Amino acid sequence: MEDLIMKIIDIEDRAQEVISDAKKADKELEKRVKDESERLRGDIEKRVEEKNETLKRMEDEEADSKIAKLNEETEKNLSDLQNKYEQNKEKWVNDIVSEIIGGQRR
Repeated sequence: MEDLIMKIIDIEDRAQEVISDAKKADKELEKRVKDESERLRGDIEKRVEEKNETLKRMEDEEADSKIAKLNEETEKNLSDLQNKYEQNKEKWVNDIVSEIIGGQRR
């Protein structure tokens, strides 16, 4: 009978050890999951920041390109107007003078 009690106590002691080991393993697993989750969150945040920087750079480049194109078109239009003025200024002056002089005769 005493052997049976000793075996039960021994089984109980081993069961407590198994439970203790399981609790310890559970805590370690929780810590590893938490650490991995924090690492993944950090990686995701870093990638999001990198993508945001890339998108911002691309948008800035696109805006700069559009501004350069507009400046180029503006310069061309100004040059065209200047050329038209140079080609027609005498005619326009003569037309205006003729209109003024001709208008006075009426």
